[in-house]
Amino acid sequence: MRPLHFVMFAVSLLYTVGLMLIEWKTSQAFVRQFLGDIQQGQIPFYGINTTLTTFMLWASALLFAISLLCIDRGRERREFWFCWSQLLIFFGLGFDERFMVHERIGNWTGIQDAYLLFAVGCVELLFLARLGALPQRSRTTLAYLGLGGFAFLVMVAIDAFLPSALMLRLSAEDLSKFWGCLFLFLFAWEVLRQHINRLKGNRLKTAALS
Repeated sequence: MRPLHFVMFAVSLLYTVGLMLIEWKTSQAFVRQFLGDIQQGQIPFYGINTTLTTFMLWASALLFAISLLCIDRGRERREFWFCWSQLLIFFGLGFDERFMVHERIGNWTGIQDAYLLFAVGCVELLFLARLGALPQRSRTTLAYLGLGGFAFLVMVAIDAFLPSALMLRLSAEDLSKFWGCLFLFLFAWEVLRQHINRLKGNRLKTAALS
């Protein structure tokens, strides 16, 4: 069993046992808070934007996990750690989006939550600068990355500086987040496509030599 598979199954087992213990120790009504469907509003598609952005962030993490399978760790250590960094960043952002982690931390610490997201963006820039090998990426990959970063910056700026009751402020913030997640998903897709094309090229060269 691969180490990643072991971790996945171990965490899933702990999750399963934990929820069953919660119901056993409390009640079905209490555990339903963890297991119930996400439907609190009175309209169809309640919470659709958060559903879509969470999906795209976690899908991006999955694409980088698949990219790891395409990398020779011995010869491509920098790319290996880059994909790991992106997997963790996007998984963490998706977790934050779904469970409002940075908002809770902001309430506890008194720090405006927009600045916490900006700090995550700075960490991502560090990963890109040190591990991203950006000159080796295609123009399409860099375009999606740049557009995603720009949309992310717009979202943070709106959250930090515009009055909360301003007309169209909420839509502008959440829709810039949506577009940022979309472009970053496409960035992850292009990175994976680059790895797959390289593997195809290597296979064709091997076939031609044999």
